[in-house]
Amino acid sequence: MDVHRVIHMPGSFWNNALAVVFCSAFFSPVWQLRAQRPVLESLQDGPASEALHGVVPMMPAISAARAHNECIQLPAPPPDDRLLGPHGGSLISSRCEVIAYQAPEGARSGEWIAARYRWKSIFTASDSTRGAAARDTATEEEVVLFQTAGGSNVRPVWHARFDTGEYAIWRSITPEITRTRQGTMLLSAMYGVNGTGGCSQEFLQRHLDGHWFEIKQAWLDQLPPGFKGRIRHGVRIEPATLTGEAGFYGDQDPNCCPSQVLKVNLALRGDSLLLIGQKVVAAP
Repeated sequence: MDVHRVIHMPGSFWNNALAVVFCSAFFSPVWQLRAQRPVLESLQDGPASEALHGVVPMMPAISAARAHNECIQLPAPPPDDRLLGPHGGSLISSRCEVIAYQAPEGARSGEWIAARYRWKSIFTASDSTRGAAARDTATEEEVVLFQTAGGSNVRPVWHARFDTGEYAIWRSITPEITRTRQGTMLLSAMYGVNGTGGCSQEFLQRHLDGHWFEIKQAWLDQLPPGFKGRIRHGVRIEPATLTGEAGFYGDQDPNCCPSQVLKVNLALRGDSLLLIGQKVVAAP
């Protein structure tokens, strides 16, 4: 596998995904409110959220220099499960480059690092009529969250690898991480939908004993009657403050432009986000 040196990106390097407030994918499958499931540096069997699937099983620490310059091989679903475009059954070659490496949004300096990879894989052709020499090309990106592990070492903790080709669902996946008042770590994963400007957002919490839990979005069911139906295109919750904003649509509002904004204040109680207060204001 060929590996290229990192290219430092100015400012937020996640393709401005965090600037999206009104997310048209709010009610996509990854936003279903599933039962909480614990993980101790490993994945469990059974249904789980997109974010929970990204937890990396315990791996040995590696040097920060290596993480800075190489794509680290991490567990990933087989090609047939993660690639949406055409690809044959045999992998011919795979090439990866590190395109970003810096602290993620919300993290304290020096404690966490987020890397972004770009993968290009060559397969035999899925259409056998094209001949034995024909090839299919798959392109993917991967985000990897590293935690410092003493000295100059880091350890991968969470990742997400996603198709970026013509048939891709996700445009970007953006991790943010912040420490709560209880000393736990709160991880937000923002999934930007390809071609729509929409997004969905999931949360995980790592307890002090190392277990990861899904965060239940209980606040949605605590809104006044009729409010949830007026959130047509999603919500953006700031992990550090647990404040959120969503486009709040009236019956006559065009799809592009809600006439109002719903602002919410949330609180983390156990492994649930609860509603503390809400207000509706005119859209800017």
